[in-house]
Amino acid sequence: VLIAWLLLLLACSKDPTRPAVNPTIQFLTTAGYTFQNDTVGLQDTLLVGVVIDRGTDALHHFKVTVSYDGGPHQTTDSVPVGSDQFEFDKTIITRDEPGTELWRFNVVENDGDVIRRSLTFTVVE
Repeated sequence: VLIAWLLLLLACSKDPTRPAVNPTIQFLTTAGYTFQNDTVGLQDTLLVGVVIDRGTDALHHFKVTVSYDGGPHQTTDSVPVGSDQFEFDKTIITRDEPGTELWRFNVVENDGDVIRRSLTFTVVE
């Protein structure tokens, strides 16, 4: 029983000789998608798409937040992830006042690590 337990423990542990790999978050760059920081108009409609691929650790959930003019981040979307690849489209309608909008696209791994990509939109009249 002890030997079986030790073999199971060794089989389930991470290989310390292999470096950990973070998940990747890629913005979709095909026609119709916004994928870089930009100056936009009031109440502009933007479509942002992301594709997330798992790294070493399993993906737990995906979250989108926004910060207006450097203020606190507000969660707009939170979705559990149960696969090695995840795709998400976000339609953003900018505010009806000038300022900056920082949009963060976050993926959280099962061990609590957070990987994020951000886009900043400068909203002008």
